[in-house]
Amino acid sequence: MLKGSFAICESTTTATKLGAFRALVLACLLFAAGIGPATAASDETVRNFVERVNEASTNLLLSEENATERCRILLGWAFDVPAMAQYAVDKAWDRATSAERETFLAAFEDAIIAAYLGRMRDYRGATMSFVGARPSAGGDRMAASRLRLPDAEETWIWRLRPSDQSWRIVDVAIDGSSVLSNERQEYAEILAAPIMTISTR
Repeated sequence: MLKGSFAICESTTTATKLGAFRALVLACLLFAAGIGPATAASDETVRNFVERVNEASTNLLLSEENATERCRILLGWAFDVPAMAQYAVDKAWDRATSAERETFLAAFEDAIIAAYLGRMRDYRGATMSFVGARPSAGGDRMAASRLRLPDAEETWIWRLRPSDQSWRIVDVAIDGSSVLSNERQEYAEILAAPIMTISTR
């Protein structure tokens, strides 16, 4: 039942009214806090990072050849997969052995890749543009991208965490729904079974 982090939000050709409202609220929040000179440099690094992610995402399926490897490379520099995996399984991570964690991480990454490519196949030919960014709790930042097709669009809000001189994605909300939170709920239901561990999923 490895749906992956990006398979939770089902592809739609048009946003629902509720989804559109959530997206509007989240996008507006990005500009609610004033951006002063002290954050200008940080904002520029966020913009540059998100624009790289947008370009890499829309270029994944310029051809099917090596698309999986291109997606794996994107995850390598843009996503904090271990942090996402740990959050998804919550306390089960602490109980897992090193071998179980390694096995789960590999499966978790494969699931993300399959689901991300599946989503981008649905949106082949789409454009993604940077909308804006704002600070969040604990040093994270929230940044928005808008994905557009001729007959549909989605707002993606990335949760970014500082990493050296750049950023790493630790979650994304698509039209108001946090992918990782939904994934965590799914894992919690599965791991509630007495015989289940993160390595037997």
